[in-house]
Amino acid sequence: MAGWSVGGLRGFVLARGVAIAAVGIAVAMDVRAAVPTIESLPLAATYGNGVHSYFAGDYSRTYEDLSQAIEAGTTDPRVWYFRGLAALKLGRLDEAEADFAAGAAREADGVGTWPVGRSLERVQGCDRLKLERHRVRARVASVVESHRRNELRYLDRERAEPEVLRSRRPTTVRPQAEGNPFEEGGAEAVPATEPAAGAPAEEMPEPAAEAPAAGDAFGADAGAAGAAKGEQNEELAAEREDVAGQRDQQAEREAVE
Repeated sequence: MAGWSVGGLRGFVLARGVAIAAVGIAVAMDVRAAVPTIESLPLAATYGNGVHSYFAGDYSRTYEDLSQAIEAGTTDPRVWYFRGLAALKLGRLDEAEADFAAGAAREADGVGTWPVGRSLERVQGCDRLKLERHRVRARVASVVESHRRNELRYLDRERAEPEVLRSRRPTTVRPQAEGNPFEEGGAEAVPATEPAAGAPAEEMPEPAAEAPAAGDAFGADAGAAGAAKGEQNEELAAEREDVAGQRDQQAEREAVE
């Protein structure tokens, strides 16, 4: 019976050691994937120690380690999440809510590619539900803010559109051809001659009336010319009638003979 108890104790210790090793490997993988730079390795180590302490049940140590990482300037939202979880275990509800909100805001901003979901797989129950509420609120707030910025950008574009349409196109100056007097500025201005001071101004003679051209229907003798032409036409018609009468009389004489 005693041997069986010793064997069971050894098996329990071995299983616990394997579980701790698995947790350490998972944390190391998360740290390696999220923090690839050498400068942030000390912060990653501090975060890893805090997570180890949390799953080991040492919540005070977790809170201290993660507080050091936050004071050192980390941007990993998981640091605030696990410190908030440790604060819940310690009964500091207000501090836990503040840490959850701060971590969710940083996660929603998208600063860095942190495997948050994989790191929180082992956290379940009421503590995980409280954490997830803050994550959902932060995501919704981020979407609303994105829509608001898009609307403001669209309104600014609409306001600026009339100004863009009213803007004048730049005028291009064409080079002036040499020797072309018809181009603007090509012909030299001829100065006007002014009479000398004290000299009497010359009076311009009035233009003489021009005689109307011959055959001009709008001239002064248009009526007389029209009357003479009418008389000539009447005389020609009378002569034609006399000639026709003489031809008829001659034809009658030839018929009688």
